[in-house]
Amino acid sequence: MQTIDGKPQIDYPTQWEYRIIGENKEKLTQLVGTIITNPYTISDGQSSSGGKFVSIVIKTSVDSEQQRDEFFAQLQKHPDVKMVL
Repeated sequence: MQTIDGKPQIDYPTQWEYRIIGENKEKLTQLVGTIITNPYTISDGQSSSGGKFVSIVIKTSVDSEQQRDEFFAQLQKHPDVKMVL
C-alpha cells in the first residue's frame, strides 16, 4: 500500500475489516448476512464495561473502493448498528 496525496492507494481485491458496534450481538450477526454479499468471517469484538454495547468484527474481501464504501454505508444506516469502524 502506498500513500498518494494523503490517501493510501489500495490494490483491489483486498481483505477488509468492519467493526460493528450495537446493543445485541445476535441481531448484528444476522444483519451481516443481509448486507455483505461476499464470503466473510465473524469474530467477537469487545463489550463495553457495563455490557450495554457489543462489537463484532467482519472480515471479507472487497472488489473495489465502491463496494467497500457501499458495505460500510449499508451497515452504518441499519437501525441496530450504533457505529461502524
